[in-house]
Formats: sequence, structure tokens, C-alpha cells
Amino acid sequence: MKNSKFKITQKLGIAVAITLFFKIVFFRIEDFFEWDLVFITAIVLIIWQGNEAIDGFLNTRHPWIENAKKRLIIQSLLSLFFTSITLFTLMYTLHQLRFGDGRIIDRKMMEIFPPAILFTLVLLSIKIGTEFFNALKNSLLEVEKYKTESANAQLENLKNQLNPHFLFNNLSVLTSLVYKNQDKAAHFINELSKVYRYVLDNKNSELVPLKEELDFINHYIYLQKIRFEESILFEIKIEESKKNDFLLPMCLQMLVENTIQHNETSQANPLKVLIYTENNSLIIENPILPRSNVADSTKTGLKNIEKRYSFFTDDKVIISNNGKIFKVILPLIQRR
Repeated sequence: MKNSKFKITQKLGIAVAITLFFKIVFFRIEDFFEWDLVFITAIVLIIWQGNEAIDGFLNTRHPWIENAKKRLIIQSLLSLFFTSITLFTLMYTLHQLRFGDGRIIDRKMMEIFPPAILFTLVLLSIKIGTEFFNALKNSLLEVEKYKTESANAQLENLKNQLNPHFLFNNLSVLTSLVYKNQDKAAHFINELSKVYRYVLDNKNSELVPLKEELDFINHYIYLQKIRFEESILFEIKIEESKKNDFLLPMCLQMLVENTIQHNETSQANPLKVLIYTENNSLIIENPILPRSNVADSTKTGLKNIEKRYSFFTDDKVIISNNGKIFKVILPLIQRR
């Protein structure tokens, strides 16, 4: 509240100072303290507020960070148009209140209007330049922040690549397969190599097409199905039109892996994992079958996904748990 009062007082003070400047330069000394002093102050405030409204509107529709050149052109044209029309209308009104002669243009208006427009444009240029510089500075900070988060994510992915449990479990399955079914063992090795190939190929990728992530998850699911057999069921329903949309690499695999790690699996009560698209999102859903021997989750992986997503889209990752169903909704990203 104090800050708001200070801003209003500051703005009023600047408006009065600008008014006094114009009165000194363009009016006679005997006319200095006439009633139009208040009217001219009101003109300054109206033009100021109008340009701030234009600025706020463009911050929403055309942020500096998206296309600075386009923003500069649009804001310059809108501000010039608004300032010219408003200034002329209010100056005409002021003239008619003072003299009531019905003249649209008189000598005084011709004398004041051009420097008033020029003065407004100079102030506007300073404001736009300041805003652009601040937007650029914030953008650079965001880039640095993203680089840090991305480096952490890559480090986390690297750790996952070396996860001894994943490799150990698959080698155990492979050892068993070699004695039982050599053709299946060969196919298993082929699928395992595709999983690791994808991880290595995309360790530095920012986004990947959904169709590539689905190919990867199918290789991963094959390995899990050999290990868990009918204890886990996967149902994948993806709209064809969404397969060229993008998402973060390996986030789908991480969510499926989380599902397996935190839920009970058995042939009597198999864990059913649903993967489907809906409303421009990819949804991973499973019934909650909590394991008794699993440590409490730190949810680091989910937080990591949320942070990484925030660099690419304003749409949020949604995590819901109603006690029966655990669901994660990942926004699908369209690259321009």
C-alpha cells in the first residue's frame, strides 16, 4: 500500500513538473497560475496512463523476448497514434474552454503541438529502451538458469544411465534367457542395446518428438515385460496427430520406471499402466498399489521434470494423486 501511494505521488509530481516546464516555455508569465495548469497536468497523466496501458497490453500479446523488432514497431505506431489523437483532442478542448471560438487549429496549438509530441516521443523512447534492456537482462538470466538446470538434468540422466540396478536386473534376465531361449535372448540384447543407444543419442537433446520417445519406451517396455511378464500391463493410446509434438527426452521412461518402482506387481493383481494423449497432453496413469518395502520418495525426478518443462512452455506439468489413481500430465510442445 505504501509503495502504491509512493508511485502515485511520484507520478503526480513528475506530471506537475512537465506541466510547469510547458507553462514556462510556451505561456506568458501572467497566465502561469491560471486554471489550465490543472488541465494540462491531467493531459500529461492521461497520455502517460494510456501509454502504460499500451505497454501492458503488448507485454501480454507481444513480449520483448519473442520478437523485439516486431514489438518495437507495433508499440511505436500505437503510442504515436494514441498520443497524437489524445493530445490534439485535449488541446482542442482546452482551447475551446478558454476561448470558445470554434477554431480547430490556432496559432498556439501549432506552436505547442509539435514540441509536445517530440517531448512525449523522447520520454517514450527512454522508457522503451529501459524495458528492452531489462527484458534482455532477464532473458540472459533465464538462459543461465536453464543451462544450470539442464546441466543438472544431464548429470541426473548420466547417473541413471549407470544405474547398476537397471543393468543388473536385465543381465539377470538375460542369463536366464540364454539357457531357456537363445533366440529370445538375442532379441533381448538387441532391445537392450536400443535403449542404451537412445539414452546416449539424446543425452544432450532439449526436446524430442513424441514418436521417437514412444519408440524408445516400447523397447524399454519389452525389457520390463520379459522381466515381469503378466504382472505389468501397458496400454498405449496416442493420437496420430500428436506424434510430431515434442516433450523432454526420457521423461516418459522416468515416469514409467517410477510407476514400477513404487507399486506392487503380481500376476494375481497386475499393475496396469496407461499412456495416452488428451487435450494436447501426454498422460501417464496407474492405480496406486503401494509396495511395502520401498523407501519414501524424494520426488526429485518429478521436480526435475517440472523445472525443465518451465523453460519451454507456460503449461504446467500436473501431478495428481486421489489415493486410488496416480496421474502425471505432461504438456506436449509445438515447435514454431
